[in-house]
Amino acid sequence: MSNVLFLCPDNAILGPMAEVCLNREARGTFRAFSASETPAGQIHPGVERHLRGRGHATALLQPKSWQLFAMPHAPVPDMIIALGVAFPQNAPDWCNGAERRHWRLACRDRAHALSVPALYEAIRTAVSQFLAAEAPDSRPLCA
Repeated sequence: MSNVLFLCPDNAILGPMAEVCLNREARGTFRAFSASETPAGQIHPGVERHLRGRGHATALLQPKSWQLFAMPHAPVPDMIIALGVAFPQNAPDWCNGAERRHWRLACRDRAHALSVPALYEAIRTAVSQFLAAEAPDSRPLCA
């Protein structure tokens, strides 16, 4: 099982959605987490409602600092996926061996709940494409 850490601007919208989608769809091949350099005080209420409405458990979701993943007992990310307009310039350096990717998903206005369903669908699509590309039978065989 590989650990994936999603980084997003405030860990209130994009990260939690990506975390629950990957954890549900990966069926144990990946374990997802999400964090931010400057986490919000809580998950965006519209995101929480939308996730619950789609059957996702939200009780344990909360914005987290990416510094939690620098602690000795924390899961070590095998892959870091930045969500948003740009990959954070000051992304953590404690996981130098992790593969880094960037999914260009934008959430311009934290309070704009109308965009939550569209963002969720964009994340679900990205997760599906990621899993299809990472499936063992999609990788070329070594000669």
